[in-house]
Amino acid sequence: MSAILTALCIVTIDQPLARWLATRDTWPHVWNETIGVLEYPLGIVPWKWTGICVLVAGSLVTLVVTRLRCYAAVCLIITLTHLLSRHASLWVKTLTGRLRPSQWLNSDGDTFWRDGGFSFPSGHVLLFASIVIPIVVLYPRARPLLAIVVFVMLARVLVNAHFVSDVLGGLACVALFTWLSARLVRRALPSQILPASLR
Repeated sequence: MSAILTALCIVTIDQPLARWLATRDTWPHVWNETIGVLEYPLGIVPWKWTGICVLVAGSLVTLVVTRLRCYAAVCLIITLTHLLSRHASLWVKTLTGRLRPSQWLNSDGDTFWRDGGFSFPSGHVLLFASIVIPIVVLYPRARPLLAIVVFVMLARVLVNAHFVSDVLGGLACVALFTWLSARLVRRALPSQILPASLR
């Protein structure tokens, strides 16, 4: 669904919305400062790979320590989703070369395959959603956490750092990686340590 919406946004609302937002005061400092606060628990500060190192270490511990093995599947799905999303952020952004709305407004023309373009998909959406989405899929009671992902999506569009399709594209990537990670973990781990939602 996110992939279809992404494609529709590319051909319909991305550019008109970016032009309209450029004429409004959307309080970018408020949105950006709030995202900065939200980034801290994910390990972006002091080193951008801290979160990944913690997730990998946690996953290894759940595989090695017998009494924690019941958490192994959950930890592995979150870790794999996050790793795949972080790598996709770098590779897909480089391959698509999409300009940010603020860059595109100054140059006009096409938004994709441009020198200096590094917008699609939204790295912030990938960062936050790759933690939240797997948790929500495995524990539906955690749905209120989706508010964080929605906030990040809105914030990145409102400050003209991303087109709507960039944030939806990030969400589509995370959905794909969560599904793929769950399938891999389901096949790799013995069924007695899988949560009921994966059996």
